Amino acid sequence: MSARFTPHDERAAPVVGMVLSGGGARGFAHIGTLRALERHGLEVQVWAGTSIGAVIGALAAAGYRADDLLALARSVSWRDVFDLSLRAGMIKGDKLHALLAEHLPTRFEDLDARLAVTCTDIESGEEIVLTSGDLIKAVRASACFPGAFEPVQYLGRTLADGGICNNLPVDALATLNADVTIASDVTPPRRAAYHAPTDDPRSWWERVVATVTLEQRTPMAAVSLRATDIMMRLLTDAQYVHHPADLRIVHALPTVRVESFWDLEAVVEAGEAEAERVLSANQDWLQRIVQREPTADGAVH
Repeated sequence: MSARFTPHDERAAPVVGMVLSGGGARGFAHIGTLRALERHGLEVQVWAGTSIGAVIGALAAAGYRADDLLALARSVSWRDVFDLSLRAGMIKGDKLHALLAEHLPTRFEDLDARLAVTCTDIESGEEIVLTSGDLIKAVRASACFPGAFEPVQYLGRTLADGGICNNLPVDALATLNADVTIASDVTPPRRAAYHAPTDDPRSWWERVVATVTLEQRTPMAAVSLRATDIMMRLLTDAQYVHHPADLRIVHALPTVRVESFWDLEAVVEAGEAEAERVLSANQDWLQRIVQREPTADGAVH
């Protein structure tokens, strides 16, 4: 393949940016992607993400390596993240806030690397890109899955999941002056395995969370959630035409749903395998980036 970038200083090495999409538990594939990138010696300087991608991107920008992220994911249980509000029928988000605060600095400015987090203003319908200020509120707002988490009031706006507007915010990397962009995309595919609500091998707590917050475990609600997945994929692909990455790693994962947090190990393994396949197929291009030596015309071949 051939990829182009325009360095801000033609003598300088390119700034590598990584964007991580939303997708709930499917986002564990991002950890596998980062493991593959690390193995190939690629270092990311700037990060962007939405929803679960914002969570993993923030941790990576704070200095967490792929194996650190995997160890953290293994140590977190549903009870560490979800605090059900039976009155509102949603997750309050206080536990998620506390978990983020335990592992992240308070402000964007205290991260080891620059980060852009995207949210959706659910009143205006705007995509909001946050790069400074309160990091915990920004990431929490970006991860507010619609219909599950209560939205966050921040900066005079009502903010929710960034994936509503743009589930693969490659354009957000432009605000961080990235020269080379790599995208890890776990947006639910248009073609996927549909599971009837009764086909449910999970623990009682996992079923309670799904019942109250995501699917109501009825055929109509399950179809509605799948319809949302399809619309998100169509919108993501349409936006990608206008804001493509230099390298896009698409994780199909047709049998993994957004709430399949119990599939951690399998999703990470699948993500690493797909990332390795894509990186190996673009080895010449990757070596140019790893060596961080732009050609005279600003292109990486």
